Amino acid sequence: MKKIIIFLLFVMLLPIVVAQSEVISIYAGETKTINYTLINIADQVQIYNIYLSGPIAYFAERKVLIDVYPRLIELAPNQSAKITLYIFASKEAKEISPNLFTLTIASETQKIEKSLIISVLREYPVYIFSINLSKYSILPLESTKITATIQNAKNEITPNYKLIFLISKDGKEVFRKEVITDFIEANSKLEVSQEFFAEKYQEAGAYDVLIRLEDLRGQYIDDAKTKFEVKAIVKLPQDYTQKETKYSFLSAKVTVKVRNEGNVISEPFYVEERLPIFMKDFIKAYTPYTEEKLEVGTVVYRWLVKPLAPGESVVIDYEISLWQTWLGIIIVILAVFFFFRKGFQPALIKTIKKQEGKVKVYIKLKNKSKSIMKNIEVSEEVLPMLKIESNIGLEFEERKVGKKRYLVWKINELKPDEEAVMGYVATPLVEIVSLELPKTQVTYSDEKGRKRRLE
Repeated sequence: MKKIIIFLLFVMLLPIVVAQSEVISIYAGETKTINYTLINIADQVQIYNIYLSGPIAYFAERKVLIDVYPRLIELAPNQSAKITLYIFASKEAKEISPNLFTLTIASETQKIEKSLIISVLREYPVYIFSINLSKYSILPLESTKITATIQNAKNEITPNYKLIFLISKDGKEVFRKEVITDFIEANSKLEVSQEFFAEKYQEAGAYDVLIRLEDLRGQYIDDAKTKFEVKAIVKLPQDYTQKETKYSFLSAKVTVKVRNEGNVISEPFYVEERLPIFMKDFIKAYTPYTEEKLEVGTVVYRWLVKPLAPGESVVIDYEISLWQTWLGIIIVILAVFFFFRKGFQPALIKTIKKQEGKVKVYIKLKNKSKSIMKNIEVSEEVLPMLKIESNIGLEFEERKVGKKRYLVWKINELKPDEEAVMGYVATPLVEIVSLELPKTQVTYSDEKGRKRRLE
């Protein structure tokens, strides 16, 4: 809407021009802009002050904002400018009977007053005051409660209305519910709720919530929108493997079932079965495996599984021949028993501590074998950046071999389960960030006189 206001410059006079009143009606939820064109037809530059007077605060209290822009204009002769009147009535606005406003545009020599009669109407007394969710992020098998609050803005009871709950995912409707409301008392609110339950394999992602308010004839009144999220459950199918083994006298049949229990499609993945390496030749795979690899004492069979949709499963079958297995187990048991007996060896433990600028090295030698250790000699190489201060436990002697220095402890013998503790205290000659000492060397003779070495 445009209006043209032309100001005439009268010599030695300050004329006041009163324009005809303009009647403006605006509905709740509507925005209006009314443009006026101001032309300076005087032969000199004019500066105009523009302001609006009237019950502006009264309208603002009732959710109706009225303003004018700009507030100050400088125009050369024959130059024009646009003045805009803004009226914004929120959907919460109450009805307001006609009120008089005055739009004033004035310079030193000119003044015009434009009367505006503004009223606010409501097409419907109700609107959606708010929309809230009990949860804005849910997992499958969880629910969120959607609550719409309807406000009656009039001082009288309302008829029934229809509230439509719509939930969509990527533009596809997944939930719809229509509810006929109760009567709403004057200047009161009414809450209407619906619950959305996410199925086990509910698609992950953002869901749009639209609540639409209509009258009983289906005429649109108001709407409100929000969103919630169904979280993606990334359940690695391996974690949901069902494994069943059926035994017979000579074999065992293994069935592995893998199901994608998440709500998003899985990436390709492997199912692994690990067996003792001696069973390598005893396996018959009814479901061909993708890969076979050997690890320490273990044979690993891997089946590559294509991406699984939510709820989709795959079955893998293989059979183990048992008579070779029993034989293999016996061999393993005998081997373990043999190495267990041979496995008793002396133990050497070295501990390094830094305290108050000193380095303390503790060495413990324990005879865990079943025979006596004799003529024991423990040798520790000393790094050049360390200055030896004192011993810990047993006394040591210092040796020099070429450019290297050694601390040597001598022990006559250690009986089974006996131990000896030794060590030394040193001062770093330079700043040490990390310290790694050479390995401690131990030589000794067993009870049969054979030379042994331990690190």
